Amino acid sequence: MNLSLDEKMTLLSGDGFWKTKSLDGKIKHLWLSDGPHGIRKQLPDMEQDTALPAICYPTASALASTFDPGIVGRIGDELGKECKEKGVSILLGPGVNMKRSPLCGRNFEYYSEDPYLAGKMATSFVNGVQQNNVGVSVKHFAANDQETHRMRSNSVISERALREIYLKAFEMIVKSARPATLMASYNLINGTYSCENKWLLTDVLRKDWGYEGFVMSDWGASSNLTKSVKAGLSLEMPDTHGIHKDFLKKDMEKGLVTEEEIDRVLNPMLNIIDQYGMTDEEENAVPRYSMEEFLALDSTRRRHRLAYDAAVSAGVLLKNENNVLPLKNTDRILVIGDLAVTTRFQGGGSSHINAGKYPNVLDFMKEEFPNVAFARGYDSFRYDYDENMEKEVLDQVYDADVLLFCGGLTDLAEGEGYDRTTLSMPENQIHLLQKLIGLGRKIVFLSFGGAPFVFDSLEKLDGVLHMYLGGEAVAEAAVALLCGKENPSGHLAETWPLHIEDTPGYGSFGSREFNVPYKEGIYIGYRHYVTKMIPVQFPFGYGLSYTEFEFSNLSVEPTKEGFTVCFEMKNIGNRAGKCVPQLYVRNAKGNFERAELELRGFDKILLSPGETKEICMKLDMDAFSVYDAENHAWVVPDGEYSICIGKSVEEIVLSETVFVNGVKDLTLNDFLPPNTEPAGDKFSVTSSFSELAEYSPMARELVDQFMAGFRERFPNKSMDDPQIKMMVETFKDGTADSASIFTPDKIPYDLLLKMIDEANANYQNR
Repeated sequence: MNLSLDEKMTLLSGDGFWKTKSLDGKIKHLWLSDGPHGIRKQLPDMEQDTALPAICYPTASALASTFDPGIVGRIGDELGKECKEKGVSILLGPGVNMKRSPLCGRNFEYYSEDPYLAGKMATSFVNGVQQNNVGVSVKHFAANDQETHRMRSNSVISERALREIYLKAFEMIVKSARPATLMASYNLINGTYSCENKWLLTDVLRKDWGYEGFVMSDWGASSNLTKSVKAGLSLEMPDTHGIHKDFLKKDMEKGLVTEEEIDRVLNPMLNIIDQYGMTDEEENAVPRYSMEEFLALDSTRRRHRLAYDAAVSAGVLLKNENNVLPLKNTDRILVIGDLAVTTRFQGGGSSHINAGKYPNVLDFMKEEFPNVAFARGYDSFRYDYDENMEKEVLDQVYDADVLLFCGGLTDLAEGEGYDRTTLSMPENQIHLLQKLIGLGRKIVFLSFGGAPFVFDSLEKLDGVLHMYLGGEAVAEAAVALLCGKENPSGHLAETWPLHIEDTPGYGSFGSREFNVPYKEGIYIGYRHYVTKMIPVQFPFGYGLSYTEFEFSNLSVEPTKEGFTVCFEMKNIGNRAGKCVPQLYVRNAKGNFERAELELRGFDKILLSPGETKEICMKLDMDAFSVYDAENHAWVVPDGEYSICIGKSVEEIVLSETVFVNGVKDLTLNDFLPPNTEPAGDKFSVTSSFSELAEYSPMARELVDQFMAGFRERFPNKSMDDPQIKMMVETFKDGTADSASIFTPDKIPYDLLLKMIDEANANYQNR
């Protein structure tokens, strides 16, 4: 296709918030939509926080706990079909960033602390979506592991940790699923913004991994189009209203960027547009259903059932003293907690789905059990406790055999744009639970939330069932598990620590400093806890069932590619159930840092009572390799390794030692790069308005106006409301460039440049 230089430059920026440009119909366009667990298609005539009705599946944190790539692939397939029905070209997901800390506010959108598990689950998701001729955008590339200052923090990470931990899931997906696009993250990596990072976007992604799709920016992440193009970025989102294009033209006149470099990033995007794009006529022909019409569709009913199956598979039984679960039909049950009636099934932020309203936990409990009472107990939209609510609970306790406490992380506790500050449960839940403990009643905790927290007085709880954020069918799934219609089979895809001080990123995670040093290196998640023998609340891979499984007869046979690992698994209980056998490699000792154990395989197997199955898994040499940063190569260290089968990372039930031939006496230099400081003037377009306001009266006045505007726009909401909090944090602590691009009518770019000049002048004259 013959395009002028001006047209090529035009295509490098979005058209509005959700589309690529079509050059007045000369080419097709892509429609981009959030998100990883459901489609959030927001049309131009819709309010900012609304979208078309859609299915809401379990979030990634829940899907990972299924340990079942098959069901994740089925969800991907149905999302791809729903994208076609809604006129969506590219689905913005999945999110595969590592869970460096359980406090990351967006952990509910990410799979795991383990790159192998995240890579396997996400590969199935991507293949499922893209088989419907719909593309994905795997995000956030890369090391976008905290929400605090997410647009301006510098992730300082060794190359070995990057390659083995933070890039590995992306590498697996690129090589196995060929995603249409990747989304470059907000943060800097070792001093360079991801969108401007040639090492990341070209050297690693294209040269090392052979990637053929294109890279887009996260929304507002690209502030210098010239640097982004030279690094390998094809598309900055959203529309930058010609502002960045004008700077690009000037840089081209100065010889700082060439047309050949533009062609290099544009051609992969044109290929994807040709494959997945649509015309304006095709987009306008897409039906627009009301919620009532959407819920009446056969496809909606089918997909809701899939959401239920996934939520059942994701539920993790964490404790079951004296077989308190499943609950008995004769039990008198007091259901306690606001989350029983305002059941939380998804997180806040850009992936929030406009799902149908379905019965809550209390509704389904009343269907299953004849003797159910309810007391709200606490308000999930507040942290402080209410004595009258607590009294309502205490007045009914002695009429119950079992107290079903519905609690966990509320919408106030976690969300996009900000991180949590504590591992604790909300204070009002702790206060109420303390009053219930010791009253002589069995207590079952039905837990919701996108990330780990510390269960208050865990040792005094009889049962704990955690549902994560299980999608629109989570209430029905939870009650089906509680009453025994379904057998729990979820396993934790992340460690649940006891103390925040025990976590690997403690001391640097969530820092508001520019530099965030990843001093723990490769030791995140269970690699940290197991290697350093730190006690935890629940280990990685942990999950109980209503039946029992026995493992035996391990054999490890060498092959040309590595090893074949076989063993037998038997259901020794009295009901059918699914088990997740986990294959770990216990690493050989060497002259360098290495995790004690690493996950290298898993399966999910259904067994009837008394049934035995032989399970075989293959290990290739990648399972033993490490990254040698000095020589820029993957190598296998020589030595004795143990092939381990476990029910969790802490419960290894079978093990056999093998010798692996490799590099002898390997020594790895795994240095943390030095901290960097932004070059040039103190303030620039990548500074935040919080920073500018310190030295620019114009910026200070603007911040005051915006804060007043937030309060005026949402008069009935607290400033702690997740939606408000995300917008405030993005405006105050994001880049000034993105704030201007998002609201060009309120923050004209020429005014922004004047504020920057004013701040720099006042700073120099301070």
